[in-house]
Amino acid sequence: MRVVVLTNMYPTDARPVFGIFVKEQVEDLRALGVDVEVLFFDGRASKRSYLRAVRAVRRIVREQRPDLVHAHYGLTGAVALCQRRAPVVTTFHGSDCSGEIPWQAAVSWGVARLSAPIFVSTQLADHLRLRDATIVPAAVDTDVFRPRDRAEARRTLGWPEDGPYALLLGSRAVRLKRADLFDAGVECARAVVPELRATSLEGLSRAVVATVLAAVDVAVLTSDNEGSPVTLREALASCTPVVSVAVGDVPTVLAGLPGCAIVEREPAAIGGAIVAALRVGRPAELRERAAGYSRPIIARKILEVYETVLAKAGRA
Repeated sequence: MRVVVLTNMYPTDARPVFGIFVKEQVEDLRALGVDVEVLFFDGRASKRSYLRAVRAVRRIVREQRPDLVHAHYGLTGAVALCQRRAPVVTTFHGSDCSGEIPWQAAVSWGVARLSAPIFVSTQLADHLRLRDATIVPAAVDTDVFRPRDRAEARRTLGWPEDGPYALLLGSRAVRLKRADLFDAGVECARAVVPELRATSLEGLSRAVVATVLAAVDVAVLTSDNEGSPVTLREALASCTPVVSVAVGDVPTVLAGLPGCAIVEREPAAIGGAIVAALRVGRPAELRERAAGYSRPIIARKILEVYETVLAKAGRA
């Protein structure tokens, strides 16, 4: 099977973790025997890059005759559909169809009906009124993100080894992550645990993020909007409890897990859940839940979508 992966998200030297989940999915598909060629274009650098990508994907499909094109993100799916020789699979990741950018959601509405759609959460599928669509979240690397001795992880980071830490699952520079709500929740928790420290993910390498997730006591998600946040499952793979507001597929992922909680967007509720999580420790059930989203499992699900699409197109 020959596949062209078309994406506007992919790691670069300047942004080594940008779209890392796409790169890893490509690697995992290749491990399953799929012949994958990646066509990456930087849509943030210039809008003209989309026009160049149209020409590039048409040329590759014409010359190499792949079995299908897999686009990541709704706008990229529109680019992929500018050729009609090969079937198109489109993965929708979040802001492309969540409604926070209305015109992109409108584009994605059409793309989802002209290609084979994959959504990373049922909530995103609901936004485009495709409740029967295939749901395949981004994978978590359970080899990179794993439980480690907390004191050792803190020594690696140069942190004090004593006292609990709460982590904002995101960067303070991104308004969507709502650092203000996180801070307010931490302040409420400090009424009970005054020594609680707070930290966040600010421009860190993947290896450092893995160390941070192993070093903290609780991870907190306060975002205004999410699709299927990979960092949440990375925290679970590290056996770190997660406190979150109800966004994306988070309630489903955390359902029934000890130390984890879905809370209202209220500082007191967030603070109370942080305190409760600190008392639980590192339950093994968290990693067991994350294992269901491991890279090999997700890659096989993607391959099943490919096989279904090709069978429908008479190319199996």
